[in-house]
Amino acid sequence: MTELLQKLIPLNELKQTMQRFPLSAFCSIALFTLLLLNIHDLISLEGQGNAYTRLMALAACGFLWFVLARLIAEERAASAAFEYGFGLAVFALLALAVFGELNFSLTWMLGLMVPALLLGVAIGPYFWRSDNFSFWFYNRQLWQGVAIAIAAGVIWGVGLSAALEGIRYLFEVKIEGEIFGDIWSFALVVFAPLYALSRVPRRFIYTEDDCHAPPQLAFMLNWVLVPLAVVYMLILYAYFIKIAAVQELPRGQLSYMVSAFASLGVLTYMAGWPLRDTGAPLLRLVVRWFFPALLVPTLMQALAIYRRIEQYGITEQRYVVALSAIWFGVLAVLYTVKKPPLKIIPGLLAVLLLVAALGPVSAPKVAERSQMARLEMLLLSNGILVDGKIRKTEQAVSVADRRSISSILSFLQQRRKMDRIKPWLPETLAASKTYSPHSLTKEMGFDYIHRYAMRATSGPEIIHLGGTGNTNVLEVTGFDFLTPPQYLHCADQHCSAELPWHGEWQDPNAGLGTVAASYADGRLKVAAADRGELEFDLHAYIAAELDNDPGRAPRALMLEQNGTGFSVRVIIRNIAAVRGDKGDYRLHDIDFRLLLAYPEQD
Repeated sequence: MTELLQKLIPLNELKQTMQRFPLSAFCSIALFTLLLLNIHDLISLEGQGNAYTRLMALAACGFLWFVLARLIAEERAASAAFEYGFGLAVFALLALAVFGELNFSLTWMLGLMVPALLLGVAIGPYFWRSDNFSFWFYNRQLWQGVAIAIAAGVIWGVGLSAALEGIRYLFEVKIEGEIFGDIWSFALVVFAPLYALSRVPRRFIYTEDDCHAPPQLAFMLNWVLVPLAVVYMLILYAYFIKIAAVQELPRGQLSYMVSAFASLGVLTYMAGWPLRDTGAPLLRLVVRWFFPALLVPTLMQALAIYRRIEQYGITEQRYVVALSAIWFGVLAVLYTVKKPPLKIIPGLLAVLLLVAALGPVSAPKVAERSQMARLEMLLLSNGILVDGKIRKTEQAVSVADRRSISSILSFLQQRRKMDRIKPWLPETLAASKTYSPHSLTKEMGFDYIHRYAMRATSGPEIIHLGGTGNTNVLEVTGFDFLTPPQYLHCADQHCSAELPWHGEWQDPNAGLGTVAASYADGRLKVAAADRGELEFDLHAYIAAELDNDPGRAPRALMLEQNGTGFSVRVIIRNIAAVRGDKGDYRLHDIDFRLLLAYPEQD
């Protein structure tokens, strides 16, 4: 029985792993325990600043940190007292950071800190050692073990879940759904992490003979990573040639393309390092020239994100993009001028991520200061902030400034930082503690611009005017006929004279026969048999709605005309417009229904 159990569960290997990484194993078990308690409704993870949620976050960070501390201690041959003292001291600082942040900032902190700790595990034994062969082979074994452990955890979870499902089906046994949650929690939070720890190498020094790439890796490099990196590079450089030809500045979305190209190239360089002299010609070419080729894309990325920040200030997302530009730029210069150790690549990123996650220059704190400074500038320039207090402005506020102020207020509300502007508020509003972006913009003298009115694509800006929504409950008193919902999407040549829209319905109520409608180039025409035709100028209507009050939130919209033979009401459920290059407006899409009334004819 003992031998069978040993084959199913390698107890000796598990024991050795827990002895090598006891604090990490404790964090894994603690996290699993909290998950079990939540699954069985013994604790709740809901609520702002929930202590259990923070304990889980601390356990996840602690797991990785104690692995890193152990690797550093092993490499330095440090005593157990030093390892535990140093490890627990840093863990206490992590606990202060985790329990001292608001939920929004905590999410960003964890999103940046966890990758930083993972990178720390990758370079832990090599902080004081510059040995590319050992570093590469150690990481090959480490990440191969992590991949196997994750696969094993998933297979273990699927296998046990399928077995229980089979028992429930064949023997009609009632099995509570929480059991499946228990299985998957154990598989992914205990089994897979501990198995991954068992695969962490115990040796940190290897020779060039050890540093070889397996055939599977060579295949991935030669047929997947390298071709993708080359394709990305060709696309980017073709775009740079276009920029030079038309003399336009790079677009903001370029940052993400450069990040994808650079990340793929860095991964290819790291993975293909042992094949830099013996690999396929294209692989050798990429490994040799990737970093020099990265200089121009990084410069363009920096210019694109600078323009975005200059226009709209810093947000957490733009902070991270700027951080990636710094990382790529430093690597491009370093590895073009000389070839520093491989550990610099993940090490530099780990340091930047930690800077972005913690302290006064973290992403959330820098974003908050940037947006507050931008808000103050907008309020001062528009005569809204006078003598340190917000008041109703007497001057016209541009649509762009209304949009920016509304966006910043929403930014602060989402992060629960509205108290930052409390010193600017009138005493009555500050005392109410119920102020919101909507009430604040009212206090400033204009209506809040809803986020749906600020959506934009990579092309022209799309402005959502509003509508009645998708309700089918309409007031039809006094009308004789209601059409089904109609949807027009006016992209490319659609809704033009070449490709007009047509709708046709049979009206059985008044014996009129056919009700027809058409739309092209801003004109909606409705005809009812021999009673004539009514025409609506939608482009003029859109322009009037936006020009009269462009800062309003989406609202109910309707058009109506009375003819000699019939009258028509257009009930707009949803409508959006596109602002043209000359400041005009045209229809982008509309969802509407028609109501027709037929007065008695002599």
